[in-house]
Amino acid sequence: MVVTWRVDIVWDLINISVSTNDGASMKAYVIHGPKDLRIDERTERDLAADEVRLGLAYGGICGSDMHYYQDGKVGHSIVRDPMVLGHELAALVLEVGQDVKDVSVDDRVAINPSLPCGTCIMCQQGEENVCFNMKYLGSAAKQPHTHGAFEERPVVKDHQCVVLPSNANLKLAALAEPYAIALHAANLGEVAGKRVLVTGAGTIGTLAAVAALDQGASEVFVSDVHQAALERVRKLADVQTLTAKAVEEFVDSGEDKFFDVVLEASGAPQAFNTALKVLIPKGRLIQVGFLAPAELDMNLILTKELTVKGAYRFLNEFEKAVESVLAKPELLGAVSATYEFGVADEAFESSLDKQKHLKVMIQNENYAS
Repeated sequence: MVVTWRVDIVWDLINISVSTNDGASMKAYVIHGPKDLRIDERTERDLAADEVRLGLAYGGICGSDMHYYQDGKVGHSIVRDPMVLGHELAALVLEVGQDVKDVSVDDRVAINPSLPCGTCIMCQQGEENVCFNMKYLGSAAKQPHTHGAFEERPVVKDHQCVVLPSNANLKLAALAEPYAIALHAANLGEVAGKRVLVTGAGTIGTLAAVAALDQGASEVFVSDVHQAALERVRKLADVQTLTAKAVEEFVDSGEDKFFDVVLEASGAPQAFNTALKVLIPKGRLIQVGFLAPAELDMNLILTKELTVKGAYRFLNEFEKAVESVLAKPELLGAVSATYEFGVADEAFESSLDKQKHLKVMIQNENYAS
């Protein structure tokens, strides 16, 4: 006797989508070289078992995106092949691989762009942000390059997704990655109870000021060469502001006028040298911005016994950053312009105007509900 078993599966009750993608095309922001940014057509691929397909809702244009756009490189990371840009994003989940358990279709998510290898000596020591084999969305550090997420339907690993509340503001959530960088710098600076100076009032500097306050700094000052930038940061955080020129004058005004910690976010060599001068002996300088080659007054590090550290990306701060930005609706004021997906040069050129803009974002109206 032959027994036939029948199993009825109601697919719309299951949160696992089987990938049957037949190579649909989508648009993406692809950098080909300096000032050669194109909206290219790319072909979707099937999902691996542990992957998630997203509908990009908001993507923030980062300083590194701008370096790739302007110069075709960031530091030693040079664009050698066409590469999709973008690593600051919030999205809707469109499809999940068959082994994905903790992410479901229609979830709102913020994306951690970091993909450490997990096996190198740095990963084994818990220092994944300086992984020897790091793959970071939209990075030309390795060959082949790691494509970013500025495409209509990017694919990421399931563990890169931080699931948000169903009513979460996706524009706010797209600020999580730069806030994680700022929070990492504040943590390295051990800012609690300290007088902190942040040099550079761009996105990272502004968020570093917010993060320093969150981490218990007693006072936070922000300096910049542009008054417009200082006016913006005062609207977003309870800080005091100084022009770059006035920083040394402030310190010279009294013996108690010093800084315990400087978070240097401008990348300007002059700001680095000023930081060395205005720090109290035994103070901390945390370098967040990429520095241009220059002559630096390194002897002050010796004579004042300063601690100087680099702050590269973030370590375990991403989920905390997501929680923090969602609790701060005032940070929407950091987003000074939003362009529809598909607008390329205009969006990136706007980001170059630092007096007018802080954070410029790309929005895909299909998913930015």
